[in-house]
Amino acid sequence: MSARAERQTVRLIRVLLGFEAVLYSVITPVLPHYAHEFGASKPAIGLLAAAYPAGMLPGSALGGWIATRAGVRRTTVVGLLLFTAAIVPYGFGSSIVMLDALRFIQGIACGCIWGGGLAWVIAIAPRDRRGEVLGSVIAAAVFGTIAGPILGTLAVAAGTQVVFACVGVVALGLTFWTLAFSEPPAASLGGGAPLRALFLNRQFMLGAWLVLLVACTIGATGTLLPLRLAHFGASGIAIGITFVFESLVATVLTPWTGRVIDRRGLFVPLCVGLALTGVLTAVLPLPRSVLALAVLTVLAMGGPLTAMTMPAMSMMTDAVERIGAALAFGTMVLNLAWGLGETIGAPAAATLSRATSDAVPLLLIAALMLVTLWPVLLERSRRRRERQLEVGAALVRSSS
Repeated sequence: MSARAERQTVRLIRVLLGFEAVLYSVITPVLPHYAHEFGASKPAIGLLAAAYPAGMLPGSALGGWIATRAGVRRTTVVGLLLFTAAIVPYGFGSSIVMLDALRFIQGIACGCIWGGGLAWVIAIAPRDRRGEVLGSVIAAAVFGTIAGPILGTLAVAAGTQVVFACVGVVALGLTFWTLAFSEPPAASLGGGAPLRALFLNRQFMLGAWLVLLVACTIGATGTLLPLRLAHFGASGIAIGITFVFESLVATVLTPWTGRVIDRRGLFVPLCVGLALTGVLTAVLPLPRSVLALAVLTVLAMGGPLTAMTMPAMSMMTDAVERIGAALAFGTMVLNLAWGLGETIGAPAAATLSRATSDAVPLLLIAALMLVTLWPVLLERSRRRRERQLEVGAALVRSSS
């Protein structure tokens, strides 16, 4: 693939994943509107909020299945068409149950878009620049989470029917744009090794655990910290600004982390991210003022947590390549881990917090981060020994 074609494809995937992230986060300001419109209870609204990440689980499996049989571009197209079919009637939903079902279908579409899009961009990215390219794509998705609440606010003000119908038109336009591209070469997508080979690989499973831990942390803190800020007197605007700043920090840091991975490997940012996230998360229950908690939230969730996300993904994709499995298998498990983490993180943290205090789930997450440092350091030592053996074997071959 030419450099120009690569840039155009990466631009496409940035837009697609950014668009999906907008639709993922659009729901937040619309939830109070639905609660008033349908007289829905808090558990019913919580179910609506959880429907999207829950749909990601079967969507990830479906995306992996389609990608290995029909290609990553077609997988992405299926996801966009499914999104179009689910988002337009969503604006005209007449019951909370109907909205739950449509939101679940949107989550399935998300699994297809991410499964196809991630495998596509990994396949075409040059090996020595893969971290930077993947970082730029993930950064676009992070930025989309900032724009989502803005669109949701517009939907409440202008009417969900008009806004979500327009979103459906945009999704259809992105479908035609995607169809203008060709599938990447089959050789670049991997294959051969069965899916079970990934589950038997220590590095791959460690990466999957890290992705699940990151997603669980995002789900838990995204539930606990806004409520904690409100408890100390923060307004809705102040809470929104806090999380916008967090996303902006993550948007800037993600591509930089990718470049660090390309130059120094994934273990340095991963170890630093794990250690700092663990320490800062453990400190989150301490502030008793809005400003102190807001600053610590931005530092902890926008900084080191972001720094460990990219290496965790790279750990999985590197393992997939060494094993010789299909990239679609790797992105399928990655999306499953992320969806599962977000699905269980928020309700588990909220339930534990109500039974005890906010400090208990936050300290539990911090402990998991710090304990996970040990297998990461072991994996780093193992990979270093393997590289030394590979270099020694290469020297023997060259001298013989």
